[in-house]
Amino acid sequence: MRITSPPPNVAALSRRFAVIWRFAVMLTLALCSGAALAAADGANPVDPVTEPAVPLAAEGEEGDADDRPTPRRVALVRLRMPITGNDDAVYQARLQRVVDQLLADAPPDDERRPLLVLEFAPAANGGATEFERALRLARFLVGDQMTRVKTLAYLPDSVEGHAVLVALACEEIAMAPEAQIGRAGVDEDDARPLEPGIRASYQQIAEARRTAPTAIALAMVDRAAELVRLETDRGVEYALGADLEDLREERAVVSEDVIAPAGTLAVFTGREAREEGIAKYLVSSREALAQALAVPAESLMEDQSQAGEWRPVMIDLSGPVTSRNVRRLETLIGDELERHRINWIGVRIDSAGGDVRAAIRLAQTLAELGDGEVRTVAYVPQRAEGPAALVALACDQLVMQRGAVLRGVEADEAPPPPGNDAPPPGDDVGRVLREGLKDLIVDPQEQLDAARTTIREVLAPATSRTWSLLAATIDPRLELAEYANRQTGAVRILSPDELEGLDEAADWRQGQAVKAAGEALDLSAERAVETGVAWQAVDQFDDLQALYGLTEAPATATPNWALELVEALASPGLAALLLVIGIVGIYIELHTPGMGLGGFIATVALLLFFWSKFLDGTADWLEVLLFATGLVCVLLELLVLPGIGIFGVGGSLLIIASLVLASQTFILPQTEGQLIELRNSLATVAGAGFGFLVLAGVLRQYLPQSVLFRRATLGPLDEADRIEQDRREQLADYEHLLGKTGTATTNLLPSGRAEIDGEPVDVVTRGEVVDRGEAVEVVETHANRVVVRRVQG
Repeated sequence: MRITSPPPNVAALSRRFAVIWRFAVMLTLALCSGAALAAADGANPVDPVTEPAVPLAAEGEEGDADDRPTPRRVALVRLRMPITGNDDAVYQARLQRVVDQLLADAPPDDERRPLLVLEFAPAANGGATEFERALRLARFLVGDQMTRVKTLAYLPDSVEGHAVLVALACEEIAMAPEAQIGRAGVDEDDARPLEPGIRASYQQIAEARRTAPTAIALAMVDRAAELVRLETDRGVEYALGADLEDLREERAVVSEDVIAPAGTLAVFTGREAREEGIAKYLVSSREALAQALAVPAESLMEDQSQAGEWRPVMIDLSGPVTSRNVRRLETLIGDELERHRINWIGVRIDSAGGDVRAAIRLAQTLAELGDGEVRTVAYVPQRAEGPAALVALACDQLVMQRGAVLRGVEADEAPPPPGNDAPPPGDDVGRVLREGLKDLIVDPQEQLDAARTTIREVLAPATSRTWSLLAATIDPRLELAEYANRQTGAVRILSPDELEGLDEAADWRQGQAVKAAGEALDLSAERAVETGVAWQAVDQFDDLQALYGLTEAPATATPNWALELVEALASPGLAALLLVIGIVGIYIELHTPGMGLGGFIATVALLLFFWSKFLDGTADWLEVLLFATGLVCVLLELLVLPGIGIFGVGGSLLIIASLVLASQTFILPQTEGQLIELRNSLATVAGAGFGFLVLAGVLRQYLPQSVLFRRATLGPLDEADRIEQDRREQLADYEHLLGKTGTATTNLLPSGRAEIDGEPVDVVTRGEVVDRGEAVEVVETHANRVVVRRVQG
């Protein structure tokens, strides 16, 4: 917000009119001279900010190398925000090493001071720069030890907090147009006045460097300060509101503009900082900065050997890129970050391809790590082909061993045209699944287009690569070529489609072709370095260590015992074995009620199965709930609600569905790879079912004979017991009472009850009446009908 107010000093009115008159004369002369220059040039004037400092040679021209000035020595050091802990000491040591190297390599006859560029990397996780750390680093930059080099602060992103003090301690500032600098006191308590020591430190650094006027520096850190820009007889000046009265007495003030009112902190975008004289260069990239400084673009690459104390680790990616391998690597990376706080990850790649989706997932993980304080480096000793090449390009830097190749998917390996999706010969299971699920499987070309869209919209913005180069590793249809920007000199590898989407497409000039449409991307180590795809080519692994200043070979991350156990239990063979043990345990428990041993074994086996699948990333609570619900339904059918089998069939289907889903990362297959994974899941469950049937038959035969379970097993009866049980389960038969005698316990009229051979029985006579207490004899039996007569005498 800018507030214009008239100068209140009426006494100096005549002097101001004189100043205005001089300004008018100077403006008229400037316009006349500008018109004359325009007429002489016959072209529009060049903006020194956006145009390259050194004009590019016209296409086809060759300049004389001897006539070109030798580029000045330059080095770049990245300062990662926030600056806390002992970061100031670490950066001071690193800057001192870089300065010593610059001075040692400088030609003796070059009187120009080497240039040291400090790139301010934004905070990955937020956080505030500590004032004491920033002050120590700022004093180091303005100290005598740094006078032999020229310092430049490069701000590709916004910088606020006390990191601003470090930028002001540099001799020059370069900013991106939309980046901001200011709000240095944002982390101070706005309810209390600014500490005098902080204010004095900003004033000291600003007066020592003069990169920004002292008033601007103070307005950035002190909310109570009002920043005013004045036009006086001496030109444009900046002052604080408290100093205006004295300045009005000393100067002829033409106008006053309030840039930052009291109660706010001054902040400037790159364009505003350029207008106010804070930023000398307005650039949008390192390439544009190199062009503005008239130095080679590769000279603004950070020297990794001077980058500080690395905490490195190597991760091996060998064999095909699969979902299982990716999950394993992600677990290893997360474990190393948490336990050892590593900041350098080397991915050693020796792979001939694999699953595209899995590769994109791993590439995205590595690209996101590069946004923070972790450096990711892909090292290719032999080959990285297809999806593995995509993983290599997603790292911050690519180092290839001489003789290694970076190759994309071959045309004959790409997805077939629509309709030509027959399974390979002999794959009968795949053929059946494909026919049954053909309406669910996405067309291969649609899969490829979807993967390319993901690379363009998600992966590429997280890396420094063009989406065309990344996508060419999996899509041979893309045509690639080198393009040079006429304005900045930047060189990129682009496809015609990506070029058309650029706002400044007309500024890019096509150079050498990288690959033709329909051909696979194929780069040797030397060609990869030449095109800028790879950072360096080395002869052996020791050279990689030297590039990054690693004194010892980095340790290779290996799975701990827990991860190895999970991977082993999640393998198809052991997973099927756990299922067999679990189901057999349930079977034993049902046949030995009260023992509990079978139930315990089943519980442990099923817990291990689902635990391993959960940690392996293929199972969640859905699968566990499906299995538990299915098991309850089956038990209800067997023990509580025997019926037509609805609970039994439904529960069995739920159990099978849970076991299949627990072995894969999707519900319904949509790709060829998922179809194969579904086939493997079904094979695991089917194998477990077959193993259960075999063991159930064996246990049914031998379990009742075992010493341990003989008394507890509900086994079959022997022959004599079975005949006796059958006899007792029939209708009552009193044939054994025939001819027996007894006593009538009731009057028989003609039926009643009698006690025959000590057993109460319902009896009937042939019509005669028998009094209670009289003796009777059984003369006839028919099932449960017993006929008696009175015993004479």
